[in-house]
Amino acid sequence: MAGISEEKDPFSFDIQLSTEQEDRDWRRKNDGDEIQRADVVDDLCAGLLLQARIDRIVHGHETENGSPATLIVFGFRFHGLDEKRRFKQATITILFQDEKKRTRADPEVIALWPNGDFTLGEPTEIDVEDTKGAEVGADVTGGTVVQAGAHVTRAWERKQSFKKTDRSTLTGSIILDTDIREFGPNNAVRLTINEDTAATSGLVTDFRAAVLLKRKNETGFFLGTVKIKAKAHFAYNAIRGIRDIAAFRPRDDPVKFKPGEQYVRPATLAGFLEAKLAEKVDEKNLNTTHLDSLAGVLGTTVLATTI
Repeated sequence: MAGISEEKDPFSFDIQLSTEQEDRDWRRKNDGDEIQRADVVDDLCAGLLLQARIDRIVHGHETENGSPATLIVFGFRFHGLDEKRRFKQATITILFQDEKKRTRADPEVIALWPNGDFTLGEPTEIDVEDTKGAEVGADVTGGTVVQAGAHVTRAWERKQSFKKTDRSTLTGSIILDTDIREFGPNNAVRLTINEDTAATSGLVTDFRAAVLLKRKNETGFFLGTVKIKAKAHFAYNAIRGIRDIAAFRPRDDPVKFKPGEQYVRPATLAGFLEAKLAEKVDEKNLNTTHLDSLAGVLGTTVLATTI
């Protein structure tokens, strides 16, 4: 049978990770006028590690002599100790803005991987029992039987058993963040990952997302802001107090991007996981060709497009 729902699960919490409740402005700061800070978000709390980083930046053009463009590869890690202390769900929003906050100068998001719905790993079968019923009245004359002044009804039920499947999912979309502006081209992406709730598998530990931007000018600096909201599961009675630290997480400095300054993160994962990150990308032809090869799940998890 399916597991306990989120609403009834006493050990599930919405968290924005923090180990202290103090009135700080920022969590991860730029070092002065730091350009293209590679480590964007880094949080550790109650055995849960959440990270966002930049793995590659390629500034160039959509086509030779075409519009200025930038390809950015982001990396994410959701690391729980085990199935009893794990991430259940996470939503990542990445917003791009002109450094001087001129709305008509914001970069435009024109491509993303993943864009759409993807499933992760093998499906888990769930047994489901559906019950349907109704009330039926009866008497010898076709009306409801009346006994001692009360109406008598009989109930019937029909039970149907069937199977359905559950899977971990990864969904990406290109959006307009209307908190920033309500007009113009798309300025953000939204990524959502969910665990296989039946298998309580936790989130995929590592994955990369690739974003392609069209810039409005050749040299103007622009900003990237990463926001992550996560839901975690704790099956240890001793730490139910996590509720006390759930409501607060300070913001991180936005990353400042400088057109013309390229970047590739030094290899830190196993060789087969890093092989494609540093492959040659034509700076004069930045398009969707390289998005799926530079991004993806960093592990042995099966990845398939949802039909």
